[in-house]
Amino acid sequence: MFRNYIKIAWRNLWKHKTDSAINVIGLCIAFTSALLLLLSVSYEFSFDKFHTSAANIYHLYFKTERPRQTELSNSMPAPLMPTLKAAYPDVKYAVREVRSSGIIRYKDKKISQKITYTDSCFFRMFSFPIIKGNASGPLSGLNGIVLRKGAAKAVFGNEDPVGKTVEMQMGNGWLPFTVSAVTDDFPDNSTFKFDVVTRFENFDFYKQAATAWDSRFHDVYIQLNDKVSGKSFEAKLLSFVNQYFAEDINKLKRDGAHPDKDGQYIRLALQPLLDMHTNPEINSGDSINKSFLYLLASVAFLIIAIACINFINLSIGKSFTRSKEIGLRKTMGALKNQVVIQFWAEALLICFIAFIISCAAVYFLMPHYKLLFDLNISRDMMLSPKAWVFIMIGFFAITLIAGGYPAWLMSRFNTVQVLKGKLSVSRSNKLRNSLITFQFIIAVLLISCTIISWQQVHYLRTRPLGYNTSQVISVPITGDISPAQALQLMRNKLASSPFVESISGIYDNLGTGTDGSSRTSITGFDYKNREINSNWMGVSYDFVKTLGLKLVEGRDFSTAFATDSNAVLINEEMAKEIGEKQIVGVKLPVDSAKPVTVIGVVKNFNFKSLRKKIDPLTLVLDKNFSINYILVKVKPTNLQASMAFIKDTWKSISPEGDFKGSFLDENVNRQYTREEKLMEVFSIGSVIAIALSCMGLLAMAILIISQRTKEIGIRKVLGASVSAIATLVTKDFVLLVLVATLIASPIAWYAMGQWLKSFAYRISISWHVFLAAGLLSVTITLLTVSFLSIKAALANPVKSLRTE
Repeated sequence: MFRNYIKIAWRNLWKHKTDSAINVIGLCIAFTSALLLLLSVSYEFSFDKFHTSAANIYHLYFKTERPRQTELSNSMPAPLMPTLKAAYPDVKYAVREVRSSGIIRYKDKKISQKITYTDSCFFRMFSFPIIKGNASGPLSGLNGIVLRKGAAKAVFGNEDPVGKTVEMQMGNGWLPFTVSAVTDDFPDNSTFKFDVVTRFENFDFYKQAATAWDSRFHDVYIQLNDKVSGKSFEAKLLSFVNQYFAEDINKLKRDGAHPDKDGQYIRLALQPLLDMHTNPEINSGDSINKSFLYLLASVAFLIIAIACINFINLSIGKSFTRSKEIGLRKTMGALKNQVVIQFWAEALLICFIAFIISCAAVYFLMPHYKLLFDLNISRDMMLSPKAWVFIMIGFFAITLIAGGYPAWLMSRFNTVQVLKGKLSVSRSNKLRNSLITFQFIIAVLLISCTIISWQQVHYLRTRPLGYNTSQVISVPITGDISPAQALQLMRNKLASSPFVESISGIYDNLGTGTDGSSRTSITGFDYKNREINSNWMGVSYDFVKTLGLKLVEGRDFSTAFATDSNAVLINEEMAKEIGEKQIVGVKLPVDSAKPVTVIGVVKNFNFKSLRKKIDPLTLVLDKNFSINYILVKVKPTNLQASMAFIKDTWKSISPEGDFKGSFLDENVNRQYTREEKLMEVFSIGSVIAIALSCMGLLAMAILIISQRTKEIGIRKVLGASVSAIATLVTKDFVLLVLVATLIASPIAWYAMGQWLKSFAYRISISWHVFLAAGLLSVTITLLTVSFLSIKAALANPVKSLRTE
């Protein structure tokens, strides 16, 4: 019987080729788009799930109630982890972690590697399998290191690395380390990315900060015992915070901070490991906001919804042309459930054909999709059993919704009324109009979001930042050369260059450089019985000149003043924090034994992303803040030639180091890659939504005009003009689009308003956006429907009136 249903379904599909093609193409586009987007979302939510104990591992962070705002920070003091582990038996393992980069030397090889400094139980907490060497305690010795398989291959080639000695650059010297183990390469969906792992005690800053509770510079991870929940343990940490951070709490009270709802000024909170990748508010680096992923999923479901609406509308529309068939079937004894199965079989066949084509399209389009949206998915994800379970559940759900409802509706037709030709269509028209309106609500919503996201990205790219981004090249210092030596050699070699205007150096990069590194240093001190916190940035001479900053008061650093090694430049925001009328000459007790002197104030500039407001900033000539990047301001005449010249100069002083220089405007733009991808997703989603909606409109217009052929013929005979008949057909569709615009506009305004709140500097949403989205939708609707309506109006009425 089922085979008979499929056979009849195939014949009907072949008979109505146009409608079938529209359904198959629409569903194919929808399935392909949704599969790609949902696979991307699934990948981003899969981070770190490969760790065996992932559900019990937590990342620590401070939640501090400052006088002006709540501050979240994952930087921890060095003594916190061992003290916490000793105080709470609920903690099974605890590790500190700090990431850096350095040079590994073996024989005549020198290779730059990503280094993770951590504690001895790191490989017991996290599931990075040891494939060679000491699997039980690879970090038991202070001079032991663990290499990733790929890094071991790069350093040792085909040699067995276990037990061999390499040297790592530590500060200005080289220290020997023994390879104790090799771990397998980690999967792409890992938060931890390293080449070399060694003990935390080997980190340069550890010795001077080992017992300092006021110096925070690393992350801490803990694994709780199986029966301990994160929330219950977090509550236990309140007494720990009150004991070890009492001085900080007293300062917050003194400065007028307000406690949270539980009366706490500082909390030591737990972030589940599985939430780290989707929480950029706490974690920098390669994190992605959950809202972005939910938007991707929403676009996928909205596209599927439009395709399903098309299917439902066309199925219901065709039911009136097949009403006599249904009546005859029921007269000949067909039961209601048999009619349902027959029409559902047709829907199943269409969906199945579209699904097979979509799977093939996803497989072949995936590499191009990855490049376009910079989303890490692989073809292997499609082949996993878990993915196929969800895909098949989704497929049958869509088939039941899109095909089941029209089939059920047609099975309820009154047999006598159908055979008499008195079938009522008013109720179905209401449903059809509602579904078309919903389609265009989605289309207008996506168009509005596209326009707003484009405006915000354009604003982020073009807003003046307060410093020169187009002429300044940032060169990361890499290779076997000290920062101070590298900067001085570059000064010497570029002093007489016709391409270069000035040279300086900086501790942290501005924007996101090609090396991907990011550093932040915040220093707090008491000034006149209140705490002041400031971003602390190490710079070199000519910094103000190189970046084109504006001095509001005082002067820049100068080699003519030996005392400038104990002087600072501050921005206007820091000057407000200090609160003195005469700011130049003020001594700041950062170090009570040796206060620093303010020699100048620079105009505020956006040294961070425009997602954040400008914070207090202090610029220092301090040897503790090494120069990690050389800034070269070049003349604007030939920027490409200048970049090539800087690259050649760098390679001449550091042959082993990679050149990763980039213009600051490129660095700034890299900060907004996610926003650009969001805009692209909305843009393509809008195009797909509009295309599918137009396909549905086209098919519905064909059906409606075919049903009203006699009416149009009679109107022409009675003297109706072509424009009057064309208007008769198109006005209903235009009205539905206008209603959709009125509904979609406030939804888009609210949704994008929430997204814009994540930026300290943002556009204001104008009503022109929604007017443009509405006009675009109306125009596309008119172009889609008008051709058919004019064609119907020009048809010979004699032919339409003699059809029967």
